[in-house]
Amino acid sequence: MSWPVQMILPRDGVLKIRWKRWFFSFLCILFTALMVGVVLKTAAPAEGHDILKSLSSLLLVVIPIFLICFTMRVYFYGVCLAAFEAYELESALLKKEWTEWASLKFFVCAYKLLIPSGISQSDIALSKSVEIYNGQQLQLRGHQGETYTEEQLIDELLASVRAKLIVLAKICVFDVMFTYGSSNITFNTFKECWVAIGLPEKCLNKYYCLDGTVEQEFDRLSGAKNNQVSIIISANAESVEKYSAELTEFASILLVTHQEELPGNTNNGVALRGMTCGKSSAKQHFIHMMTYQPDVLKTSRVFFSNMSVDEVLDISDVLRTTCLSMNIEWEFEIQHLNLVLGQLGNQHFWMVFPLSLFVSEKTKESVLMIASVGNDYVFNVVKPFGNGREQ
Repeated sequence: MSWPVQMILPRDGVLKIRWKRWFFSFLCILFTALMVGVVLKTAAPAEGHDILKSLSSLLLVVIPIFLICFTMRVYFYGVCLAAFEAYELESALLKKEWTEWASLKFFVCAYKLLIPSGISQSDIALSKSVEIYNGQQLQLRGHQGETYTEEQLIDELLASVRAKLIVLAKICVFDVMFTYGSSNITFNTFKECWVAIGLPEKCLNKYYCLDGTVEQEFDRLSGAKNNQVSIIISANAESVEKYSAELTEFASILLVTHQEELPGNTNNGVALRGMTCGKSSAKQHFIHMMTYQPDVLKTSRVFFSNMSVDEVLDISDVLRTTCLSMNIEWEFEIQHLNLVLGQLGNQHFWMVFPLSLFVSEKTKESVLMIASVGNDYVFNVVKPFGNGREQ
């Protein structure tokens, strides 16, 4: 969903009182009255007394009118200034509130991405020259070249983060999210694999079927209980539900918590609140993201996934022109992942997410990933985590 925020438009400042102008205007009135009196008295000396009397009466009318106008101007200035200051204060508080909301994050305790052997995560992270697989369907195979079963996939994913799970199992309970399956069979298979690697079944809490992106589940992930860890398992392989044979195969696991520190645990990465927007309104929503999630401007790379070359060019132009129009400097490197990861689809959001975590952790730099999911673009900022503290 789009962020429920709006731009706080700047208001024009209050027009200040020009004290000198008012002072000189008052002097001009007196000087004019004096000059008129002198001229008339010189022209008609016999009627000088009547002229001075009439002129005094006129001044007694004009000066109060002038003072009333001046008082009303001062009063109007005070009212406008109070309204402007109230607006500025409310705007600052509202911006702070929305910035805190947009900058909420969750922490990734551990992750693992299984990808076809032809793809090198390290080469992508180091911006080395890599094989081009644009439009190809790349297959995920085991050590002996065999096709993975669902049980083998879950086994290998759990085994890859087993050390971290053993530490967390002493103090945490686990919710499990599957992005590809909705049957009890998948969770039962997971429980069998869980117990098989020596983890207690009593630590497992609930399981969910996530049909979307992490942005849609962000509030649940970031607002979990202190001792709760979410396990997100994703896959596109022959043995799992919703398999797309024409797309690149992969499997991934993420351990997610909202706590910055857990006893005996060091996080591997940080993910900020994601933003989903319609493809036709990307520019306006990206302005919202720049305004309320300033970390997006600290990213050094932008990953595009599940997009055509034209879409990548269009969004790249949006990013650059938006920064230019707001006089913001932001240098970033673009990587079109469709060229190196093969044929991608909506579900490959969960392939690019752990890949972004890997690149961020490897380079110690933040990454902005932009994925096309259905009719929307999904923006996510991923940051490294070091020395037990968010960088």
